[in-house]
Amino acid sequence: PPAGERGGLPFLLNTGRGRDQWHTLTRSGRSPRLAQHVAEPYVEIHPADATQLGVVPAGLVELTNHRGSYLARAVITERQQPGQLFAPMHWSGQTASAARVDALVAPRRDPVSGQPALKMTRVAAKAVPLAWYGFAVVARRPADIPADYWALARSQVGFRLELGGRQAPADWPTFARRLFGLTAAEGAPNKEMAEFLAYGDSDKGSHRFAAFDAEGRPLGVLYIAAEPVAASRAWVCQQFDSGMLDCGARRAILAGRASEAGADPGPIVCSCFAVGRNQILAAVGAQKLTSVDCVSAATSAGSNCGSCRAEIQGLIDHVTVEAAE
Repeated sequence: PPAGERGGLPFLLNTGRGRDQWHTLTRSGRSPRLAQHVAEPYVEIHPADATQLGVVPAGLVELTNHRGSYLARAVITERQQPGQLFAPMHWSGQTASAARVDALVAPRRDPVSGQPALKMTRVAAKAVPLAWYGFAVVARRPADIPADYWALARSQVGFRLELGGRQAPADWPTFARRLFGLTAAEGAPNKEMAEFLAYGDSDKGSHRFAAFDAEGRPLGVLYIAAEPVAASRAWVCQQFDSGMLDCGARRAILAGRASEAGADPGPIVCSCFAVGRNQILAAVGAQKLTSVDCVSAATSAGSNCGSCRAEIQGLIDHVTVEAAE
């Protein structure tokens, strides 16, 4: 960038593709499978820069310059060099509250080819603490999303949302029903809902809600916390997508975690076969697997498109280092 753009903008931001998405999600965003690995916009930042800015893992980061702003989840990683950031280009106003990263980039073009300079720019960065964080899965896309931060992606039978706000709503049950689309225009509960489960701990800022129809099918689940929500997202989406849930399964989905050991796949690593981190680590540890091909034979992960093979190798290396220590 020209020298005049560098004043007060200490970070060099690079933009580009994420692993499983293409362009602005107009096609790849319709695939629930492709949303399993990364379902929201993010900013990769070096640990030293994160410490200096007070950015916490899974916290929010705002990038700004004189052209605009970008708000996304922090991924603290040594893949980036100090002073450099990376953000994906895919999210738009249709899928996130403030994640149009190209709004930060100058509209310059090559004078000969006309190719736009969409790859990098200089920005300032800051941590954005919120009063509350949320994760939800809903059967229908909300007509409006009452949150300062949100990101939306497809699940098999509905939509999953990451949420956050600078101020807590006055009434969390009403907020949940509104998000689920189960409140009529006059404010009365929608007749479609047959059961509404709720748990709350106001002192800790923790709230959970789940709504079901008369046949036990989930209509919406919502988890609220004072810090980034720790619910097992892949497992919750699996339960939501499975259809009718009995009484015990309803209580489990309200808790946000599996009650049986081994039932939670963990964050999805292989989008092709929906194989999670926990499943890969369990196979590597139990069977002493030492290569990606061995993991593929045991779990199918990495045996199709191959885009997750580097991440699988990283998990193998992690187990190997832990065993050596």
